[in-house]
Amino acid sequence: MADARTREMKRILVVGLACLDIINTVDRYPREDEDTRALSQRWQKGGNAANTAVVLTQTLDTSCELLCSLNTGIEGQYVKEDLQKRGVLIENCPVNKNCGFPTSCVLINSVCGSRTIIHARNNLPELELTDFDKLDLSLYSWIHFEGRRNVDEIIKMIKKVRDFGREQKLQIKISVEFEKKRPEFEPLFKVEADVIFIGKDFAQFSGFTTPEETVNGLSTQVHSTSVLICPWGERGAVARGCDKEICSSPAYPPERVVDTLGAGDTFIAGVIFCLNRGRLIKDAIQFGCQLAGKKCGIQGFDGLKVTQSDSDIRS
Repeated sequence: MADARTREMKRILVVGLACLDIINTVDRYPREDEDTRALSQRWQKGGNAANTAVVLTQTLDTSCELLCSLNTGIEGQYVKEDLQKRGVLIENCPVNKNCGFPTSCVLINSVCGSRTIIHARNNLPELELTDFDKLDLSLYSWIHFEGRRNVDEIIKMIKKVRDFGREQKLQIKISVEFEKKRPEFEPLFKVEADVIFIGKDFAQFSGFTTPEETVNGLSTQVHSTSVLICPWGERGAVARGCDKEICSSPAYPPERVVDTLGAGDTFIAGVIFCLNRGRLIKDAIQFGCQLAGKKCGIQGFDGLKVTQSDSDIRS
């Protein structure tokens, strides 16, 4: 228990994307070549890593730092201020000049809560090892990497963390997320990660049809000590421990689905929060599913709260 308390006193670092989401809510998905009026429009900070960091900080009251690329433009400044307002630490983020900022145009169907995303990278540079070298790794108990196109750089970052941990005799947990449908992610499977999150889209892209198939099928491709976790929307989530034990959690849908944007990022935040405190994998994925379900019942993240019934997880 003392080790778990020590881990709680350190930061969680999330490495990946922050972007601008321009969100249009509509009463139905439009037909092609149709002029449709939006019910509402708003700007919101987005990106898998940024969303996970916000949930850890704002909802779960955890000290969390985000390492992402920013720029000096209006969009980058908006996202920077939004993250700071929510308590996310961003002092080590590289700020780039003379480039655009990643932007997603999002359609949310108010009837079913589905979200359709069109994303533009807008030539903002991906993170490199030199950005990571500036960090004091002794500050972190857990480092989560969003799988992105800079695979070679992410592998170097993970190696740096592992080498540092061995030299300093520190246990820094590492997790990696695979969400996008990208075959170039394959080298990342071999990294020495404690937890690997496999998104539904990536699983189906890899030929799997269920979360159980996914964690079993990919278990031979990852490091022997890696825990595989596969969230699957309305089917909940399944995990496979390094002892080959399978555990699962049902989904916890809200009475009415309002906004599913960022539900997967919320799930990851909930799981990391629990595992960082020494909780069992089964408890962690259940809490993640509960938190993601709550997220689907509200717009954005500001109303996402942990209730008294969750106090046993938080204690």
